[in-house]
Amino acid sequence: MNVFISADIEGIGGVMSRAHQGPDSPDYQRACAWMVQEVNAAVEGALAGGAKRILVKDSHNNGTNIDLNKLHPAAELISGWGPLGSMVEGLDESFDAFFLIGYHARAMTIDGTLAHTWSSNVLEMTINGKPHGEAAWAALYAGHYNVPLALVAGDDKLAAQVRSELPGGFLTVTTKTGWTPTSARLRPLKQVHDEIRAAATKSLADLKALAVYRPTLPLTLTLRFRNWENVNACAVVPHVRRLDAQTIEVQAVDAIEAQKYFVTLHRLARS
Repeated sequence: MNVFISADIEGIGGVMSRAHQGPDSPDYQRACAWMVQEVNAAVEGALAGGAKRILVKDSHNNGTNIDLNKLHPAAELISGWGPLGSMVEGLDESFDAFFLIGYHARAMTIDGTLAHTWSSNVLEMTINGKPHGEAAWAALYAGHYNVPLALVAGDDKLAAQVRSELPGGFLTVTTKTGWTPTSARLRPLKQVHDEIRAAATKSLADLKALAVYRPTLPLTLTLRFRNWENVNACAVVPHVRRLDAQTIEVQAVDAIEAQKYFVTLHRLARS
């Protein structure tokens, strides 16, 4: 059994402030330590559940948050970003299931701790009219390769969202309760790690019970940006339609093409 793990930082237990988010932030190193501890708990649980190969994608910021010396020795690590810029890039049809660790609620989520969708510029993303955050987008990419979601760990607002966005079968672990965008009620870290370890093992017990996320093709991708002034650049991309000052829409033949459009349009809108 092969398991893929994508790890972000904002949903990690203990993390609740922008002071935890980036290399220049005062509490960043502490957040990185908590991040690798949660990932290791997921690795240990996956091994107990029968995993033989585990690949971890570092999916926060510059993708160099996980210290390889501290990562569980049974896991391989993808550090940095590939050409597609996906948080689950490296996942393919050779994997049997995937985990999302340290994920967070999508942009515009009331009281979601550090809630956003890739950057502060994306206010809303939808696929076929349905809102998607980073977790659902990862599941969309994985579904292209017929790989089901088994476990999601993050704050309580994320847990509620993924249950509404994605088909069932996966387990969730709540690492904290979001209070505001920059505060949370934090759980004891040992409890969080123990629950992730146990859930990871349990989630792999019956792979047939896990659902693959595959929306109807073609995919209609809609993006609403905070910085409407830069949307002009997006509107000149072939097949992209501007719906209003902030919003653009495009059809993609599959999840991989949708990812290519998203990376391109997101960068143009931020420039």
